[in-house]
Amino acid sequence: MSKINIGIILLGSLLIGHANLQAAERADTDLQASGSHQHVAASVSAVDEPATGGEPVTREELEGVRGEVATLQELWQRTLENNTARTQRSLVFTGIAQLRYSTQQNATKNGFDLNALVLNFQGSLKRDYEQGRNVNYLFSLASPSGANADGSTDFRVSPLDAYISAFVLPSLNPEDPLLSITAGRQKKPFGLEAQAGEDKKPTIKLAQSARAGSGIDLDARDIGVVIKGDLFPNFDPGYRYRVPALEYAVGLLNGRGSDAYGYTNLSDDNKQKDIAGRVVLNAPVEYSSVFRGLSLGGSYYSGKSGSSGIVDKNRSGLDISYVNTPVGFTLEYAKGEDGTTKKSGRTLTIFYNQGEQFVGGYKAQDRYDDWYPVTFQPFVRFDRWDPDTSIAGNRKDITTIGLNWFFAQTTKLQVNYNIITEESNKIANNEFLAQLQYAF
Repeated sequence: MSKINIGIILLGSLLIGHANLQAAERADTDLQASGSHQHVAASVSAVDEPATGGEPVTREELEGVRGEVATLQELWQRTLENNTARTQRSLVFTGIAQLRYSTQQNATKNGFDLNALVLNFQGSLKRDYEQGRNVNYLFSLASPSGANADGSTDFRVSPLDAYISAFVLPSLNPEDPLLSITAGRQKKPFGLEAQAGEDKKPTIKLAQSARAGSGIDLDARDIGVVIKGDLFPNFDPGYRYRVPALEYAVGLLNGRGSDAYGYTNLSDDNKQKDIAGRVVLNAPVEYSSVFRGLSLGGSYYSGKSGSSGIVDKNRSGLDISYVNTPVGFTLEYAKGEDGTTKKSGRTLTIFYNQGEQFVGGYKAQDRYDDWYPVTFQPFVRFDRWDPDTSIAGNRKDITTIGLNWFFAQTTKLQVNYNIITEESNKIANNEFLAQLQYAF
């Protein structure tokens, strides 16, 4: 065997932490004695074979190889320091971008725009390996479109989420209930669609009742403390599927809400605090059950708004959902009272999934390369909104016919055609939207 081969073997041994020549000699002896694993024995014993020509490896040659290993280790360390971002705590960096095209039937213009850019920074401030009482954090920045009154955007950056979440109960055993406390700027515990992440909402535009500004502000963030937990969890170890029979959340919030885009960070304008709560009943079944994904939820919100002439602000809602594959639906009803003004909205979405994007059994499989779970999700949505139930003729209905095409786990193309019917406007003003949403 040449000296180059000896150096390669020693280099590999040193890099993986097994460059103990005496251990290699013992392993060689044992393997040869047992007569098994001959190819491994040949590789290990090659360290002690004499060089070509019958000459053993000299100390100088061995020291030379060790010097080359030290040089490579130093080079690797410098490369790591120069090309790797480091933080004092663990960090996961993700982002979402939305490129949109829109046009309306009677609009004077149409075109492309960047609808939103979101950057998320999340990780753990304290990792409890014994009981899982971790302290996690999330900080995200968003640059919404339409930030200016004329519809243009200067891509101002605003805080979207900024909170710390601590687990009160142990979280390592999936068969035990969970309890956590989250403090900071976060989503309000109200509603079904408003709780979904930016990358998981079915339609390009939110349901009318959930929109910030024009609706009852369900999707807007607020600042406060929220306690979340669940009870009576059912765990299917075959699919790592966990579903609690009961989920609950209660929050104490400023109640100021947000601007028309749901992003502006606003301080409270009075001494009153708002209370929000949500309870969800899930079908506690195994992953293979036909009732998997069946849930019934109820939400309530009560607070005050305004600094002078404080107005009562109340919201309530009910929702039922069956999120399964291939067929599913969500139905949500919400009403709000701002002083004497009463508002209401209802939304029904029916969808069909064809593909692997939403099948947990496929996602749990190990793969040695990238995975493209091509999935088609056609859907139809019926959305009704009444901004003042005491006034006749101001109801607005939107029927959305759409398709979501997932051609990667984090990337989808959305196409929506909105049929808009307004009681106060007899002129049709339907719109077409297409949006490419990608994330990392």
